[in-house]
Amino acid sequence: MGIAGDMAVASLLHVSGLETKELKEKLKLWNFPLEAEVKESVKNGIYGFSVSLEIKDKLSEVFYRDVEGIIKETNEKSSVKDRAIEAFRALFEAEGKAHGRSYDTVHLHEAASWDAIFDIFTTSWLIEVISPDDVLHSPVNVGGGIVETAHGVLPVPPPAVAELLKGRTIFSAGPETELTTPTGAAILRAFAKEGKLPEGRLVSEGRGFGTKSFKGYHNFLRTLLLDEGNVNNRIVEIEAEIDDSTGEILSSLWEELEEDALDMFFIPVYMKKGRPGVLIKVISRPNKLEQVAEKIFLNTTTIGIRYSFKDRIELKREIEEIVVEGERVKMKIAFLNGKIVNVLPEFDTCKKLAKKLEISVKKAYQMILSKWRNQ
Repeated sequence: MGIAGDMAVASLLHVSGLETKELKEKLKLWNFPLEAEVKESVKNGIYGFSVSLEIKDKLSEVFYRDVEGIIKETNEKSSVKDRAIEAFRALFEAEGKAHGRSYDTVHLHEAASWDAIFDIFTTSWLIEVISPDDVLHSPVNVGGGIVETAHGVLPVPPPAVAELLKGRTIFSAGPETELTTPTGAAILRAFAKEGKLPEGRLVSEGRGFGTKSFKGYHNFLRTLLLDEGNVNNRIVEIEAEIDDSTGEILSSLWEELEEDALDMFFIPVYMKKGRPGVLIKVISRPNKLEQVAEKIFLNTTTIGIRYSFKDRIELKREIEEIVVEGERVKMKIAFLNGKIVNVLPEFDTCKKLAKKLEISVKKAYQMILSKWRNQ
């Protein structure tokens, strides 16, 4: 119906194919004071997973710094921790805006417990395990009616949920109750982008049940894992010419487009009447066509955009993490017919390492490659 934290965990666990014992082993490693029980069940004729917790040490009035400290102390990959912290930052900022205060001065009520830490952190870990190229969500069913909170009765969606879902498509259908919780909305905000279901081969489906039951309605979150395979090589090329824009606006447009672009070019051109202009060319996935077009229309004065679909040959790629001088560095590895043909460190991590060691980026680049070759 909507999304809650426990539904996200159950759905991702189902779609991942992991065994329950792997989650329980992780909980021991993370040292969270709780036990998780994963149940396989059939509700209203539909099979799926549900997750329940037994919490041994409850939290109250949790501030952002408390959650950040708990997450940083876990024995887990930095990428998992960073994603979880990002989600909690979004959650606290939304609560802060709802109360007209700074994010670091508010404490959480509904989400203020080990439940939320488990839900968000485990979701981040499961995304790491599945390692998708993209995480997309459909329009969000927020429910309707009212919800009882620590601040009294509020309309659905409550202010924090509304803040978290700004810019996303929402709707209300089904039971008159809250269907998207603050934790669920924070997971969508930090871990996923809104988008249409892309074309691809369906690998697996996960269904995570919520705790509520509704007469005549199913209450589960569904996750679809797709392998785009050859379809992944299908791209859309979008372009438009602009001759009346400032450099500042074009720079802002570039930032807007980066999220949806595989690559893009702003090319100087001469247009009608000898006017200097810019050809905007964006290469993107076919399912991002509408988002890219909308951003160009909203941020420029053009009244028309051209697009065409093209095929491309793409090498298989993997991301590998190594540690160099205490810094985690991501390596981009490309394969042709199963053999490695290219290895490149992520440039941002090269810059970060160079700054830390007070050396040139070129030297940091060489140091990283040498470390990878000799491991």
